[in-house]
Amino acid sequence: MRILVDMTHPMHVHFFRHAIDRWRAAGHEVRITSRDKDITLALLDEFGLAHTPLSRARRGVTGLALELAGRARALARVIREFRPHVATAEAGTFLVYGCLPGRVPSVVFSDTEHAAVSNAITYPLAAAVITPRSYRKRAGRRQVRYDGYQALAYTHPRVFAPDPSALVPEGLEPGEPFSIVRLVAWAASHDVGDHGVQNLRDVVETLGAYGRVLLSSEKPLPPDLQPLALRGPRTNMLHLQAFARLFFGESATMASECAMLGTPAIFVSTSRRGYIDEQQDRYGMVFSFNDPHMGQVQALAQARALLDDPATPERWQQKRRAMLAELIDVAAFITETVPRYARSQP
Repeated sequence: MRILVDMTHPMHVHFFRHAIDRWRAAGHEVRITSRDKDITLALLDEFGLAHTPLSRARRGVTGLALELAGRARALARVIREFRPHVATAEAGTFLVYGCLPGRVPSVVFSDTEHAAVSNAITYPLAAAVITPRSYRKRAGRRQVRYDGYQALAYTHPRVFAPDPSALVPEGLEPGEPFSIVRLVAWAASHDVGDHGVQNLRDVVETLGAYGRVLLSSEKPLPPDLQPLALRGPRTNMLHLQAFARLFFGESATMASECAMLGTPAIFVSTSRRGYIDEQQDRYGMVFSFNDPHMGQVQALAQARALLDDPATPERWQQKRRAMLAELIDVAAFITETVPRYARSQP
């Protein structure tokens, strides 16, 4: 079987890479197309995953519309040459239009309800829309829900074990307390009008009282904060998240990853996600602060409470064990699900 995987965001590399390994081990042929966004290409290269870049991420509604048109044409050319039996992507807006000319079934994974416009032009064209059970909206008659989260595809204990050697490039010792702060670019179509951290220096000063602060940012950092930027390879990030005392930031994906790893996560954004709400309300693993004016103030108060409590790390590990007992191995689910939608093809 020939399977096309379209990766347009760094998280997608993690999300699909274990399924790709399993498909190839089973004798399937896999082709990866990629997008120059943030560290997507670097991650693919560091994991040794050969890929074909088709576009560079653009900003604004007009830029994204132009990218959609150009990338869909480029995908259609790849599909004519590769002749996949099935194609898959997370979000999938680029993919479904690239698959149209060749009538290739597209399997779309999604967990972002508030991406209303892109979802509306994507879901009706997909052979299947696969969402976590926490997804708050209906995604049409082809929607399939599963008991898990997208981050679990690459953080489940069956596929991931934290490696303390990832601490070395950051100058950290095992057991040394540190926090990770993540800033996003707010450039996606569903990010219009949203914001998160409003005073980065306040965040660094507050968290710095409890240990080192590592900054990860899609935007350029001020010169005085650049020494706090991550130094090691991109593939180290999940390992660092597993050893951190706290995650604080604007990335819902990274907040969810930390929850899966047993690290307290604070998500600061004026928009919300169903999976973050469930991880907060059902498991108490994440704290989400969405008030446009007081969100950061409230988030920092919660951060201090977590870091002041020496029992926090063990309590989060206990919560993680209870949560994982209720959830599936998402990498195995992806591996088994995508081929079911393949068409017959010579």
